[in-house]
Amino acid sequence: MSGGCLVRLAGSPCHPPAWGIGGVLAGVRSASSGLARRLWLWCQFGYVFCYTGRVSAEREIFANAPLAWVACEIRFPLAPGLTGAGSFESLAGAFFDTFPIPMETSVVPSGETGASGPQLQFRFLNKTRTMSVSVTSSSLLVETTDYEEWGSFKSGVVEAVKVVANSARIVGVERVGLRYINEIRVPDHFEDASGWKGWINNDVLGHLEPVPGYVPESSLTVIQLDKGTSGLEVRYAALTGRGVVSDEPLKRRYPVSDGPFFVVDADSSRDTAGEKMLDFSPNALVPILDELHEPVEAVFQHAVTEKSRNLFRGDS
Repeated sequence: MSGGCLVRLAGSPCHPPAWGIGGVLAGVRSASSGLARRLWLWCQFGYVFCYTGRVSAEREIFANAPLAWVACEIRFPLAPGLTGAGSFESLAGAFFDTFPIPMETSVVPSGETGASGPQLQFRFLNKTRTMSVSVTSSSLLVETTDYEEWGSFKSGVVEAVKVVANSARIVGVERVGLRYINEIRVPDHFEDASGWKGWINNDVLGHLEPVPGYVPESSLTVIQLDKGTSGLEVRYAALTGRGVVSDEPLKRRYPVSDGPFFVVDADSSRDTAGEKMLDFSPNALVPILDELHEPVEAVFQHAVTEKSRNLFRGDS
């Protein structure tokens, strides 16, 4: 088991990270980059730590939750029938009641999918453009910027799996990923990341202060939970701007203004290729999705303080 952290400090000659001020988190809205692609931040300073074990936390639904984007990606061996002749019209009809807005694009696949070169991607959005389902010949991606609670999102993933399973013969599941990006904004005004003290857990902020005299701006932390095929990748960042999640093609739930925000980005995944390959079915996937969700919730709860939770609850 291993972990690592890269840190970008103000005053260093580092270039802005891929998910920098006012920018779009590279790969966040694209099946081409994959849910688990590691976005290493360029920097001069780094340190390594190790973490292992299971985490859990009681679930609380906040009135003003800072969750900006959630996605679930399921990868499988190449299934040409999903994007073959007539498949776009067939999938559009199957998804029409929930996702009636179709889009057709090309993407570059990530991971070992058995595909080479650009792949055709069919994307279907809901009327408010806050949730979508994307299908390629080797992946299914469900995304939302209007997340309510885990059970509801999981149900959306299950329904998408059923539609895709009825559209083509799929050998099985090679990888499942679940990613949550929180953008925390508070009423305080401050010039650097030290202003997050009191709002963000000191254990998290400690990762942003490896060198005395430097003003911390962002970090990348990688945590491996358990041995074998399951992993959790966590990114923390203290930034200024409009956010790391863009407003296209999915619309953000609420408009945001320029200013300080803190990112808690958790990417939980499991590889299921080879002998351990899962069936592409709700019965096989639901237990895995629940297991992947547990540490994601715990990461967020550990990152924030009771002061932040009161803000999310709408307490004055």
